[in-house]
Amino acid sequence: MSTTRTQLLDAATSVVRRRGYAAFSYADLAEAVGIRKPSIHHHFPTKADLGLEMVSRYAADFTARLRAAQQGGADAVELLEFYAGLYREGLPDGQACLCATLAAEAEAVPEETRRAVARFFTANLDWLTLVVTDGIAAGELAAAPSPGQAARGFLSAVQGAMFTARALGDVSYFDDVAASAVAALRPRTAR
Repeated sequence: MSTTRTQLLDAATSVVRRRGYAAFSYADLAEAVGIRKPSIHHHFPTKADLGLEMVSRYAADFTARLRAAQQGGADAVELLEFYAGLYREGLPDGQACLCATLAAEAEAVPEETRRAVARFFTANLDWLTLVVTDGIAAGELAAAPSPGQAARGFLSAVQGAMFTARALGDVSYFDDVAASAVAALRPRTAR
């Protein structure tokens, strides 16, 4: 990937994570990267092309980080805390998860990008379900009505906390909700 292409992806991702997909233009990117607007079209002919590439890159990085954490020997509680930490990372700078931001404005996002966002969340739910399943088997997590239901609840809690913390300008709100979501999945004796 060219340096300019990477700079464009970085700038676009940052803007979308702060302001949303509908709130940025190629003129914003041209100014941020220091190139002319027509040069952006050389790398990304349409905003839809750029959006899809942003999601692909973000999802690949997110998945690689989850895989690395899992291979590092962390237990289920540590993996859930790590997962929540990925959502927390951008909050001090006013950034939300790229895919969550795009999901929140689905009607403004091209169909192919919406499908890529859906694949991101499906992969996340599959990963969380496996973590919960393994955590229950190891006695690290309490048996829930179902691991899938626990995974959906955890993902929803983390995402909701991320958006609310950003709206409040209070990262500690996210920290409290994430800690409560992890604690709710632990066996009663471990709480």
